[in-house]
Amino acid sequence: MSATFQDLRATADASLAGLRLDQALGMLWPVSRRRARRAIDEGGVYINDRRCRTAGRRLKSGDRLRLVMLDGEDLVPFDPRQLIWQQPPLYLIHKRTGQYAQEALHRSRGTLPDELARFLELPPAQAERLRPVHRLDRETSGLILFSAEPLQLQQLQKHWHRATEKEYLAVVEPAPAWQHRRIRLPIGRQRDARGCYHVDEQGRACDTEASVLERRGNRALLSLLAHTGRSHQLRVHLSSLGYPILGDSRYGGKPWRRLMLHARRLKISPPALSEAHAWLCPPEEDWQW
Repeated sequence: MSATFQDLRATADASLAGLRLDQALGMLWPVSRRRARRAIDEGGVYINDRRCRTAGRRLKSGDRLRLVMLDGEDLVPFDPRQLIWQQPPLYLIHKRTGQYAQEALHRSRGTLPDELARFLELPPAQAERLRPVHRLDRETSGLILFSAEPLQLQQLQKHWHRATEKEYLAVVEPAPAWQHRRIRLPIGRQRDARGCYHVDEQGRACDTEASVLERRGNRALLSLLAHTGRSHQLRVHLSSLGYPILGDSRYGGKPWRRLMLHARRLKISPPALSEAHAWLCPPEEDWQW
């Protein structure tokens, strides 16, 4: 079943004033009270631009309501074996393809911050502060670091691009004729209607280093070093050159069982951390090409 996304907005009038939130949602839109409660629990309901998780919240006239739902999505649950290193308040996860690295508009429940905090049994205040230090797209697998301490998070992010090395693996089709290439193409700040970024001469500078590790017919396994960290940078750079990542249908890749992009290696040096750390994480069994 394909996933169905809905983003619904309304303003409560006098007829809804005093009603419970879960009741009002069913009066505004064709959703059952049960589905409304699930949306509230998942974190897809907002009142006046703030997420609301209280089904019994009484509405006031003029309240701005937003209901965001994605039905039919396949969630990949967190497995404790994904926690490969911890030095509280820092936690390193081997993210699996299909997992949310951070809250989405339609959910906070079922994301990695939520499930990791539950597994660690963090107190509510600390669980609320648990955040990814850097980003990985939902369909990208590999190493991602979380912090539950705001000052530590700020320290890491301040020095992130100068004090880290990140290597990715990607399978592309067709295979490039070159063996090694430095890709310096600026990418625009805005997505298009399909959620895609594009190379834009007026965009932000982006720098990717690509090397071919292995060739199999018309496909190639690449090592990618991201010297800048723009959204979708690797996917846009490879697609723009005519070598989209296998499974990346958004950027012209051939359909596949998963997006063949994996964050394999992460190294963090001072001053981002007090001492250097490096980790290597091979892909899981679904990495077949």
